[in-house]
Amino acid sequence: MQSEEKVVSMDGYRKPKENEAPQSNETKAAPPRDMGRVAVFAAVIAILLAGVLFYRANQNLNAISKDVTGITAKMGLMDARMAELETLPAKSKQMVTNTMIQEMAQKAAYLSTQVDNREQAAKLLQAMELLQQAKPAE
Repeated sequence: MQSEEKVVSMDGYRKPKENEAPQSNETKAAPPRDMGRVAVFAAVIAILLAGVLFYRANQNLNAISKDVTGITAKMGLMDARMAELETLPAKSKQMVTNTMIQEMAQKAAYLSTQVDNREQAAKLLQAMELLQQAKPAE
C-alpha cells in the first residue's frame, strides 16, 4: 500500500475553480455585433468616396475635352494663316511689278512734256496709256 500513498489525485487540477467562468468554443468564435456595422459603414464610405472621385474625374475630362476643341480651332486658324503666308511671295512680286509699271508710266508722262517733237510726245503718251492698261488689277 505504499504505492497508493504516492498517488496524487489530479481532480483538483482538472476542475475549474469556482470564481472563474468556464471557457467554451462558442464565446471565443463569435465576433461582436458591432464589427458588422463597422464593416457596412466602411463599405458605404468607400462607395461614396468612389462616387465623388468618379464625378471629379468626369469634370476634369470634360474640361480637358473643351481645351482640346479650343486648341483644334486655334490650329485651324494657324493653318489658314500659314496658307496666307505661302501666297505672300506672289503678292509681293505683284506689288513690285505694279510699282515698276507705275514708275515707267510716270517717266513716260514726264518725257512727253520734255520732248520738242509732237510725234514723240504722242508716242510717249500712247506708251503711258499702254503701261496703265498693262497694270494688273489689285
